[in-house]
Amino acid sequence: MKRLLAIVLCALLVLGCSSVAFADQVFTVHHIGSMQHPYQKGAEKFQELLEEYSNGEMSLDIFGANQLAAGAKAVEGVQLGTIDIFIENPMSVSNVVPSFDALNMPYLFDSAEQAFAMMDSEYCKVFAEDCEAHGIKLLGYWYNGWRNVSNSKRPIEKVEDLEGLTIRIAESQVFADMMAALGMNAVPLANSEVFTALQMGTVDAQENPQNNYINNKYYEVNRYFSMTRHVFSVEPVGMNLELWNSLTPEEQETLQKAFDDATVYARELAETTETNQLKEFLDKGADIVVTYIDDLTPFQQKVAPVYDKYRDGDLGVYIQALEAAKEAVSK
Repeated sequence: MKRLLAIVLCALLVLGCSSVAFADQVFTVHHIGSMQHPYQKGAEKFQELLEEYSNGEMSLDIFGANQLAAGAKAVEGVQLGTIDIFIENPMSVSNVVPSFDALNMPYLFDSAEQAFAMMDSEYCKVFAEDCEAHGIKLLGYWYNGWRNVSNSKRPIEKVEDLEGLTIRIAESQVFADMMAALGMNAVPLANSEVFTALQMGTVDAQENPQNNYINNKYYEVNRYFSMTRHVFSVEPVGMNLELWNSLTPEEQETLQKAFDDATVYARELAETTETNQLKEFLDKGADIVVTYIDDLTPFQQKVAPVYDKYRDGDLGVYIQALEAAKEAVSK
């Protein structure tokens, strides 16, 4: 009987060594969006696929709405290993990985399709390499959308209408210079402080994709929403590099595949939401004034000096990479 038991144990040991063995791991995920935001739905899809592809041996613990940290602090948390994965905007990432401020350049992308083709190109691998130099594994990019200006003062129909507004921005020098070029006074504030600052009149305006404008209820204190489309935000998703390197090659492949497949879903959901959400909101009788701007050329001309400034600085090589990618994908 003992001999039989020994044979069985040896057989199980051999079988275990010949199969892919995953460690039980749960990764914390931070994102900035509300519980209704496509980031939350995308993260849930990522979780679902990761559990499926790893046979339940890997999963995610999702914390939305800045529950773990806010902005740059969340990116720093991933860098330090106190948070495993972030879904954050390039402004926040740029405080830890400075090259990402190049993604905040005004009117850089012409369409969402072009933006992701550029970021997925060989030219833009410099951003992934720069992340690794700062202790972060770049998993990829999700869809945040077109950033637009809302304010409490007036509709924005021409670039001159922006003059004199005090606008909240995230932490980014490129954004500060962009808003100054457009005639506004920029005030950096954490996302958690935006609503109160608008409500109290500390700032007149904010800029965000319409998803955030609606889900965060900024419309309650910022009635005028204007389609300035000054930035298309691709949303970097990064993981602590040391944690990534601690995974086996098989685990890395499984996690990356789950992320890539969830990315297809997350991008499509976010774009569809962006297309339909505002119309549905207005159809329900929302008391907001939406301004569509047919010709953005005067806005683009106003921010041209921002490019002149940064082409000659540390961001120059990254702006060149983006412009090379843009030329390549536009052929």
